[in-house]
Amino acid sequence: RAEALVGAAADGVTLISGVQLGNGDIVALLRRCRARGTLPRTVVLISPGELNYAREALRAGAGAVCLLDDLHQKLPQILAAQADGVVALPSALMARILADPADRLTKREHEIMALLKEGLTNFQVSARLGLSENTVKYYLKTIYQKLDVSTRTAAIARYLTEDY
Repeated sequence: RAEALVGAAADGVTLISGVQLGNGDIVALLRRCRARGTLPRTVVLISPGELNYAREALRAGAGAVCLLDDLHQKLPQILAAQADGVVALPSALMARILADPADRLTKREHEIMALLKEGLTNFQVSARLGLSENTVKYYLKTIYQKLDVSTRTAAIARYLTEDY
């Protein structure tokens, strides 16, 4: 079994990475690979405070996530699952991810994103929804955090390509 895992890793089947790469993060790399149709089987290693990152990595195509705290105990099983083509996520981590709804947009945030897709300005969004412009700006700040972006264009692009 160990020889198969080493062989799989040597053949490029399994990529193990932490959050940051030298020139970006693993989520961005996975998205680029998926867009090119060259998505490797991937195990992403995270610290306990990176649940949102784990969620993003799974959405981007990672086949498994392992907490650094569980590395010695869980990683061999996760690698075996990946070698067999099975998505692997320790049940305790899965429960924590599912219990954390932080990245879900509210109904109002969806309404605002729909108007942004139409190209409306903050003022136009506020008039259409009967909100103050400052309230719209507050919603946008929250939306940007949930979508993990810093610009309006990036928010629209992320919203259109992922399920929020």
